[in-house]
Amino acid sequence: MHPTIGPVLPGAFRALCAVLEIETGKFARALGISRNTLRRIATGKTRLTEAHQEAAMAFLGATPEELEAAVSLATLMAENRKDAQAGHVPPGAKSRRGRFAKAFDAAVRDTRALLETKLRGIEAEEAREEAAGLWQELATWPQRERILFVETRDEFLTPAFIARLCDESEKAAARKASEAVELADLALKVAGRAPGTEAQRAGRLGYSWAFVGNAGRVSNKLGEADAAFASSCELCLLGYGEEPEFFDPARPLDLEASLRRNQGRFGEALILLERALQICWPSSRPRILLKQAATLEQEGEPEKALAALDEAHPAIERGEGDPRFRRVLRFNVIKNLLHLERPGEAAALLPELKALSVDTDNDLDKLRLRWLEAVVQAGLGQRDEALAELGAVRREFSRQNLPGDSAIAGLYEAQVLLGDGRNAEVRTLTREMRPIFDTLGLELEALAAVRLFLEAVERDAATVALAREAARCICRLPRRA
Repeated sequence: MHPTIGPVLPGAFRALCAVLEIETGKFARALGISRNTLRRIATGKTRLTEAHQEAAMAFLGATPEELEAAVSLATLMAENRKDAQAGHVPPGAKSRRGRFAKAFDAAVRDTRALLETKLRGIEAEEAREEAAGLWQELATWPQRERILFVETRDEFLTPAFIARLCDESEKAAARKASEAVELADLALKVAGRAPGTEAQRAGRLGYSWAFVGNAGRVSNKLGEADAAFASSCELCLLGYGEEPEFFDPARPLDLEASLRRNQGRFGEALILLERALQICWPSSRPRILLKQAATLEQEGEPEKALAALDEAHPAIERGEGDPRFRRVLRFNVIKNLLHLERPGEAAALLPELKALSVDTDNDLDKLRLRWLEAVVQAGLGQRDEALAELGAVRREFSRQNLPGDSAIAGLYEAQVLLGDGRNAEVRTLTREMRPIFDTLGLELEALAAVRLFLEAVERDAATVALAREAARCICRLPRRA
């Protein structure tokens, strides 16, 4: 702690509270002290402890040197005022006072902006906690009652609650597309009714339209999703950055990137993700990097995907983002090593991934881990064991009504069989899987590679490369998380 700060900080606190019109209770909570203690510190009746000084500087985001400089300006200005009142004006004092006044006014403006940002953060966190409680209440009601709630109770008409509904829509997208649609539509209704400026309203609607687009994507209504993202883009431009404490400006971009990836428009998806990385909340960066890696993998660029995963690794290891990200990271590293035909390195990472998966209660994660282990076995030459496990996993995915995962497992079976020249067995396998492909909707342009593969099987012209490309195009389809 800089030794000259302590004695003058009480006066600085008093000045800051007056200039910034800070509500005493909020400022005290931010410093971890009581309202009464803050008042006594500001009036000089209580000694400012080192802990208080550290809390103040943490809140201000200032170094001791920066804080001392600001206090020194205030002290010099006060001395100049005393000199003028006493009729004593030293040489050059007038011009010096002018310089001090300008510098101090600038310091006050900067400090005001900083503190207002900090206080908005505190208020936003309180609003998010309130929105979480409202969501717990709303989640227990059927859809029709939910609409009545938000239309008749003003406490639901807040930016924090709009953001919460959007988050819940994205979570629902991993479980049930219709629920994702319902919640995104509800967010749109609240955004249209919530009070605020025109720019705030545009930003909220633009943000909500992105989640409507995401819900359309997981419902395989890609035309509707396209239209929703167009509306989102137009509105977000009008209300960009109006309420950054509630709406991460990168979210519409990274959600649209998922749609473009599903459509096989990888270049557009990667541009959107790069833009998102430039403006995202720090907490969003690991998720966007994981999306970037997934896009590069599906584009057929496993080395670039590994580079993106490597960039995401430090933040994820620090615990930033979803706790599942540590498993997702290692899972995807192993997949890309397999694409690069480096099964030994992939196998070496499996024990760590399995250790991270021990405590998961997500049966789907465990099933996908079994699939990955089987693919590693195939890469190591343990082909019979791999085929048996891939078949078991394929049937279990199908039983759980997960046609995309089931098709991918079956296409990896086909790759192993084709590698051994067992073409007749591939024909039997694909005929068994035909209902799964029909469920996915082979009329979708995104599944053209699957059609090509199936046609090649019937002509006895299928290859490992065709099976691999078919699996890659199914990976682009929305699936449960």
